[in-house]
Amino acid sequence: RERGPGWLGAFLTEAAERGPAPFLPEAAEEFARLTGVSSTLARLLLAGLPHIDSYEHHFLPAELRTALGVKAAEAKHARSELTSLQIEVRREVVAALLPADPARLWSEGPDVAAAAQVWNARVGRRTPVPEWLLAEATRAAKTGWSTHRALAALLDPAQSRTLGVDVAWEVKGDHVEPAEPATEPFTSTVLTGAVTLTAWLAHRLPAGDPLRAALPPALTAVRQRLAAPELMLSIGHFTHLPEFRKAAGTPTETGEGYERYGAVVMATYDDRPRPAVRTALLDSTGCDPYLPALRGEDQQPSPEETALRAVHDPRLAALLADPGAPAAGAVDKDGTWWPQDPSRSVPELVAEVSEAHGLGADAAAVYLALLAMPDPTDRNVARWTGWKPARLKAARAELGAT
Repeated sequence: RERGPGWLGAFLTEAAERGPAPFLPEAAEEFARLTGVSSTLARLLLAGLPHIDSYEHHFLPAELRTALGVKAAEAKHARSELTSLQIEVRREVVAALLPADPARLWSEGPDVAAAAQVWNARVGRRTPVPEWLLAEATRAAKTGWSTHRALAALLDPAQSRTLGVDVAWEVKGDHVEPAEPATEPFTSTVLTGAVTLTAWLAHRLPAGDPLRAALPPALTAVRQRLAAPELMLSIGHFTHLPEFRKAAGTPTETGEGYERYGAVVMATYDDRPRPAVRTALLDSTGCDPYLPALRGEDQQPSPEETALRAVHDPRLAALLADPGAPAAGAVDKDGTWWPQDPSRSVPELVAEVSEAHGLGADAAAVYLALLAMPDPTDRNVARWTGWKPARLKAARAELGAT
């Protein structure tokens, strides 16, 4: 950002007279509102990105965290996002915070409107993601796709370049890559991350939560990208081409630098190419008869093959869809409810289990949750059912006595 002559001198004069410029939490909140970033990221930006290049887990001193009003875990996630940006972008955003008249930094605060304009132009505005959801997703659903970028895309797919723009790919050397330089293209990493995170979000967010409404459109966007005729995604590991040829037989197509077997594309640059799949050629279930030839000795499908099948599986679409109203009972005060609560989603089954095993309704509900859910901890069961600790303890005690 260009400064007029005398700006630095005026700034130094103000700093000498007034001391450090005050940190204004309300300015950070305004930046967050204008850009969609988290409150913590906005606070770090407006503080001048202190210590973000440190490798320490708790990179902010305790007194600085208190002054900025941020928590250590959330600051760590914000630092990860900030350090993923080019240093020129960070400098440009911070520079835009400094008003044309240096005195305004003390009287009115930083120029958050100008900084937000730079951020939105260089990084992109996003749908706000609750910080607690970002933190939990980072811990629970680890993928190769950066969590903060993934959640922003999946919860607002219409505004995501990754999920909204088709990019042509081609064989280059021993692998495939975009035919032209592309910003955040749809890749196999995005595919596997999208499947993992949408499924996790459907489990973590209650029915009726406004954020859940974005999950079916996100799945639709992924399917649309996979239908693009020029998309090719890397799949599996580098493969011994002569052995693959023995298993696959005659290629479906031979081109310059590659052979295609059904939907599978093998570069012929050398004998150890990274296989790719032309996704538009897969069948309606996301499968291709040549894909098993890419598997290892254990014949386990790669994460990419598994994700391709999942995207086309009606069960994933059903998981992401709105569960509707509970079959029994009422929604919570905020209008949401948890299908993981058997007493509200499958009350007839609860009654059947209760009768068959001589259990009370609460113990039968806990029994079903233990059987069906991947994470039926006391904390989660209490969240799903809304029960107080004493009620849950009694139900578990009854079940444990059987």
